[in-house]
Amino acid sequence: MDPDAVLMLREGGAMIRNIVYDVGYVLVSYTWREDFKRFGYDEAGVRRLSEQLFGSKDPKSIRTYWEKYDLHEISDEEIEEYCYSHFPQDTRALKWFFRDPSVWSVCLSDLADTIPVMKKKGYGVYLLSNYPERLWKCQVESAPFMTDVDGVVVSWEEGCGKPSERFYRTLFERYGLKPEECLFLDDRKDNTDAAGKLGMNAITLSSPEMRRTAIAELEQLPDLAR
Repeated sequence: MDPDAVLMLREGGAMIRNIVYDVGYVLVSYTWREDFKRFGYDEAGVRRLSEQLFGSKDPKSIRTYWEKYDLHEISDEEIEEYCYSHFPQDTRALKWFFRDPSVWSVCLSDLADTIPVMKKKGYGVYLLSNYPERLWKCQVESAPFMTDVDGVVVSWEEGCGKPSERFYRTLFERYGLKPEECLFLDDRKDNTDAAGKLGMNAITLSSPEMRRTAIAELEQLPDLAR
């Protein structure tokens, strides 16, 4: 187990009363890598197209566009036009990608199925996610697990996102949560690090093993509804 993956499940501290889930790669995954192969891309081609779509850490790459898209700073039309104009050889696949994002998303039932269980056990259930508006409405808004969610803080509505301190504090203040009473599940260490600095318990879901660890921790939490 990665010793940095479980940040703080604080023994002797406040009782966990709320479970806070990220969405992408925690409750929802994406099939576009496999789907692109239907357009004739091999593994190298899929990797190239993925890097073109989502970019690198280079500040001039498309990654900055996706971050702005998450924050609702640029429109659906702007992100699409950027891709079509910069990657014209991939227009056919890109048009499919943008046409209906619901077709390349899939619910991750291992953790999604814990939501109604934790709700029944008396825990508050919240989502804290960086997500663009259109993709949220296509992929998340009508997901079955949403019926058991008590509150949502999402980047496209707030104009900021993880790992910004402001984003986490929005969750605490809006729903009256104490950080030390929250367990946060996210697939990125920079996000769980930020949560830990604010006093949240957090698990980084960096591998299948860590997903199993998180599920085991949830199972071990006491039933607050008794």
